Amino acid sequence: MNKVARSISNHFQKVRINAMQTMRGDSRLARLFAIEGVLYSIIITMCHNNNNLYASRLGATSRELGLIASLPPLVGLACLIPFAIITDRMKNKRNMVIFATLLLGSMYVIVGSIAFWAGNAVWVLILMLVMVNFPMSLYNSSWQSFFSDVAMPDQRNNIYAHRTRMNTAVGIVFPLIFGGILTLVSGSGKILVHQVYYFLALPLAFGQVMLLKRVPYSGAGDIPQYSLKDFFITTRTLFTNRSFLGFLVVALLVYAGWQMDWSIYFQAQFYYLKLNELQLSLIAVLCAGTQFIMLGTWSRLGATKGVKFVFFIGAAGFAFCCLSMFFALLMPLKPGVWTYFIFQSIGSSAFSAFQFSLLLCLLEVIPPINKTLSIALYSSLILVSNIIMPYLGVFIYNVLGENREAMTAAIGVVAVVRIVAATLAFIRWYRHRKEVPFVLRYVEANTSPGDSAEILQPSFEETIPSDDNSQKD
Repeated sequence: MNKVARSISNHFQKVRINAMQTMRGDSRLARLFAIEGVLYSIIITMCHNNNNLYASRLGATSRELGLIASLPPLVGLACLIPFAIITDRMKNKRNMVIFATLLLGSMYVIVGSIAFWAGNAVWVLILMLVMVNFPMSLYNSSWQSFFSDVAMPDQRNNIYAHRTRMNTAVGIVFPLIFGGILTLVSGSGKILVHQVYYFLALPLAFGQVMLLKRVPYSGAGDIPQYSLKDFFITTRTLFTNRSFLGFLVVALLVYAGWQMDWSIYFQAQFYYLKLNELQLSLIAVLCAGTQFIMLGTWSRLGATKGVKFVFFIGAAGFAFCCLSMFFALLMPLKPGVWTYFIFQSIGSSAFSAFQFSLLLCLLEVIPPINKTLSIALYSSLILVSNIIMPYLGVFIYNVLGENREAMTAAIGVVAVVRIVAATLAFIRWYRHRKEVPFVLRYVEANTSPGDSAEILQPSFEETIPSDDNSQKD
């Protein structure tokens, strides 16, 4: 067996042991990941999703809001690959997830403190939100790698669907609570409420750490020793993989269409549809409700038609939502608001399809070795798009005149990009709907038939090391 085959064999052997430690009920693993995801989602709902409102109340202009959306990925882009290499060299990848979680909570405490001590609060806020993207990006990439170490491929659909379902439930309840509180408070009290939200991020992060430590985990398999040559080999292997490149092109276009309106969409809601905090929270709850209701359908479709088809549905939902805003802006205010609420709620049901399928599609097209580095390379390209596209959307809006007509035209441009992305996602699914996922073809190509069978078929008779935590519930 060659070096690649041994590495793959050891990797799947370790994943199998990690998974079999929870075979007395993988529902426990699903619950741990789901509750941990709920805490992370609460942090994002309280803090990240209110960054624009917080910045606006500290005096940010539309250009500065565009910077808040486009500049933070710079730090994530600079740090993601080096820390991915470090993560891949760690026997216990959980430690990196914990580090990122605690750092994110701590930095949000600093963000909440800015209004107390900063003379030029907006620019200090922009600087801090740039830095906050580092632990956020690191958490996402290291969590995905940790998750793929713990869960066998045939378990991932159910476990990740349960986590996504619970995260969506958070989106139903908590935006309404947080938005309602902001609506009840007036004047400078709104900034104080935002600060309290940011301060709560750290204790919630400690809760995540407690749950992550309860996940049964025996560590990673072989720990690769990286050199610059190894980095280039991994990069060349990834970017000569046609399966990965096909997914990358579609994913980049979907992200580009999504990211273009990150700043202008809020302005369209707040300034042109005249939605207050409670109404913004209400539309968030309605959208999250439809996502929650439909998530089971997306999970079943993923099992029958494949996650590529579910990804197409998510991309189509993005296009539908953008069109709902476009037509709402063309109407008088009152019917426009009703049109937006109804059709945005319907179209947003597909966002859970995107959330559910994105990671599973990515894991289908990357090799099982050096996963964190492969995920980081992919994420770096998404971050490059994240830097450019939000500011491009603001630029189009500003060039066209910064009025209602300019906003309508800018949203129309975004809608065209999203329609093209959804079309390509459909073509990708249709062309590859009967193919075996690349990761399985990669394993088969780098192992002998007997080794491949040994890797991919769990041996339920082997002895599993005892794990006292797995007995507790």
